[in-house]
Amino acid sequence: MTEFPQEKLKLTEDGERIYQNQEKRMDRLKASKARLLEELSKIESAMADLVQERRELLYSASPISSCPNEILSMVFHQLQRAWRADTDKDITQIAEVTVSHVCSHWRRVALSLPALWCGFQYSGVFYDPGQPAEERLAAYLERSGQHPFDLWIDLGKADSMDGGRISQMLTAVLPHLHRFRVLQLLSNKRQCLDRFRESLATASVPLLEACAICPDSENTDGNVPPLTLPNIFQNGAPSLKYVRLDETSLFNIRPPLDTVVQLRIERRKEVSQSWLPNTILDDILSLPNLETLSLFGDLFHLQNDAGSTPEKPILARNLKHIRSTGTFPTIYLFSHVLAPSLESITLSGLEDQDGEEISTSSLAGIADHAAFPSLRIVALTKEWIGFPNDLQALQIIMSTSEKVEELIFWEGPEYTTPEDIFRALVGTNGMPSSWAKIKKATLSMPFSDSEEIGYYHQFIQANPDLEVLRVPPGCLQKATFVEGVPSHINIQAIDDSEPPLPLCWLPGPGWLDTEEDPFLADCRVYT
Repeated sequence: MTEFPQEKLKLTEDGERIYQNQEKRMDRLKASKARLLEELSKIESAMADLVQERRELLYSASPISSCPNEILSMVFHQLQRAWRADTDKDITQIAEVTVSHVCSHWRRVALSLPALWCGFQYSGVFYDPGQPAEERLAAYLERSGQHPFDLWIDLGKADSMDGGRISQMLTAVLPHLHRFRVLQLLSNKRQCLDRFRESLATASVPLLEACAICPDSENTDGNVPPLTLPNIFQNGAPSLKYVRLDETSLFNIRPPLDTVVQLRIERRKEVSQSWLPNTILDDILSLPNLETLSLFGDLFHLQNDAGSTPEKPILARNLKHIRSTGTFPTIYLFSHVLAPSLESITLSGLEDQDGEEISTSSLAGIADHAAFPSLRIVALTKEWIGFPNDLQALQIIMSTSEKVEELIFWEGPEYTTPEDIFRALVGTNGMPSSWAKIKKATLSMPFSDSEEIGYYHQFIQANPDLEVLRVPPGCLQKATFVEGVPSHINIQAIDDSEPPLPLCWLPGPGWLDTEEDPFLADCRVYT
C-alpha cells in the first residue's frame, strides 16, 4: 500500500508534528516516483527506437533489402495466403500486421497495398489490450481504400467487449457496406443486433457474395413474414450467392434470397421457442437459383402432420445437394418435392429430439415415383432412425431412389438401432435392398468382433457392383476383415483425402469461418 489511511484521529502536539512531516515526505517520494516514471518512459522509448534502428541495420544488410517493391508485394500476399491456410497458425501473429512492423521500408510497402488489408477477422480470442478490435477494424477499413472487403466477426466469443464497443465496431462498417464481399456476423443471445439490423434495412450491397448473420436470439414473437419480404439489403444484393442463418434468424433477419446458390439454416447454441411454418420451407425449396441447402435443427412445423400440405409438388429445379436433421423433413421432401437435379442427400439426427415418431399416414404420402431421378449419393449420420416407422421410411425412400451409387454411413454413438438400420441397407431384414447398384461406400462402424466385421461382409455381398470401400484404418489391420473382401474391390482407409460428407464446409485459405460445420460433429472414425 502506497497511500496513507484517510482517517485522522485527534493527535497530540508532537503527534501532529510527526503527521505533517510524514505528509511532506510522502509528497517528496511521489514527486521522485513521477520523475523516475518519466525517465523510465524516456528509456523505454529510446530502447524501442534502438530496436527499430537495429531492424533497419539488419534489413539493409540482408539480401531481400534490394528486392523491388513489386517482389516484396508478391511475397507479402503469398505469406498472407499461407497464414490463412494454416489451421494451426498463431492467431496473435497476423501476417499483414507482422510484415508491417519489420522495418520502415516494409511498413511503407505494406501500407501501400490496399489488397493486403481487405480481410478482417475477429473472434474474441484475437483480443489485444494494446489495440482494441474496433481500432484495428477502423485501420483495416481505411487502409483497404475502395477495394472489396471481407469481414468476419464472431461476437459469441467476445464476452470481454461491452455493448458500447460492439456498437462502435458495427457502426464503423456501415459506410463501407457498398464494397463488402463477405459479411459474417455471429452473435449470441446476450448481444442484441436489432439496431444493426435496422441499419441494414435499406443498405445496397452490390458486391456482397457471402453473408452469415446469426443473432442466436431468444427474443422472437413467432411471426415470420414471407421470404419475399426481405427486411435487410432492400436496395439490392445482386451478387449474393451464399447465406448462413441460425435457427432464430428468420424471425428477425431476412436477406433477399432470389440469387442465393448456397443456403444454410443451422442451429448454433440457442434453440428457438417457435417453429417456422412449413410454407417458409416451401418458399426456400422454390428459390430459383438454389443449389445447396443445409437444415440443422428442429426448424419447421412438420411434426405430427402439423402445418399446411402443399396443393401441388414443389419444384426445386436447380437443387443439387441437401442435408437435414430428423425424419420429418426427409419425409416432407420425398412427399412434396420434385428435384430433378438433386445429386446428394445427407440425413442426420438431433440429440434433443422430442421423441415423436413419424405417422403411418405421413409414410403413405411418400411419392411412389422417382422424385429425385438424379440422386446418386446418400449419407446417413447419427440417430436419424429411432422408431419402427423411421425404419420403414428408410425402406420406402430406398425404393424410390434405386439409382444411388454411393453410400456414406457414419454410425454415430447415439444410434438407437444400428443393426436394424444396417440390415435395411443390405436387405437382410426380410425385404430386398433397393440400393443394389452401389459402386462406392464409406462405412464407419465398429469392428471389434466377428459379428461386427460380419456387417461389413454382408454389405459387400449385397452390392456386387461395389468397386471402392472406405473403412476405418484399424479395420484394415483385421485379418478376418481383409480375408472376406473380394480382390476386385479397392479397399481404402478413411482419411482426410476426401470430405466426410458430400456437402460440407471445411476451413481453408479463403474461408475464415470460426465455427465447425455442425453435421461434421458425428462423422466419427472408429478406432
